[in-house]
Amino acid sequence: MNKSDMIRMLELSSIAYSDNQPSCGCSETLSIKSDITDTECFLRKRKDLIIISFRGTDSKTNWKYNFRFCKKIIPYDNFSSKIRVHSGFLSTYKSVRRKIHEKIPESACKIIITGHSLGAAAAILCAVDLQYNFRNKDIEVYVYGCPRVGNKYFAKSYNKRVFKTLSFINGNDVVTKLPPAFLGYRHAGIPIHTGPLRFPFFISFSEHKTQNYFKNLWKTTC
Repeated sequence: MNKSDMIRMLELSSIAYSDNQPSCGCSETLSIKSDITDTECFLRKRKDLIIISFRGTDSKTNWKYNFRFCKKIIPYDNFSSKIRVHSGFLSTYKSVRRKIHEKIPESACKIIITGHSLGAAAAILCAVDLQYNFRNKDIEVYVYGCPRVGNKYFAKSYNKRVFKTLSFINGNDVVTKLPPAFLGYRHAGIPIHTGPLRFPFFISFSEHKTQNYFKNLWKTTC
């Protein structure tokens, strides 16, 4: 994990919003979609490396799942677990989960997962799922403007399983303060703060934009 990777993964998170993905002769890019949840991610294969980039909120359907604050049990069907996650985020990821599993070759040694906003939440859930089901893979995660995905038990379990996770927070990005902590939600990953100072009761919509993440992260890393 290095500074150039931080910028590169932010670029992939940003272009995940576009239907036109840049082609590269050294990699194969696959689009994975769900019409039910309007979830989309792009899986890039390059030798022994897989990069998965999730698209963020881009439709009314996405917003519908964003507002499902009700928590749902994870891991799947383990009703004795104290771990809880955002029901809408889980539904978003599970709608493309099977297709992602099918596209990961045994030859892959490393998987990098990234996303912005709702895409960041899906990336977090994808990472812990792949770590559990593909234990011979090295997993790294870069998320930008990520909301709180689950409760403290989820965050603790996640941080133990996928410790190579950088969560970038730009100033007072409003999405990074949701769902509210008083509902029991906690952030997962290692927080990396950039941009303006962060204050408890301040929120900013503009600081959630990918271009402002890029601008402030560029200033920080260069």
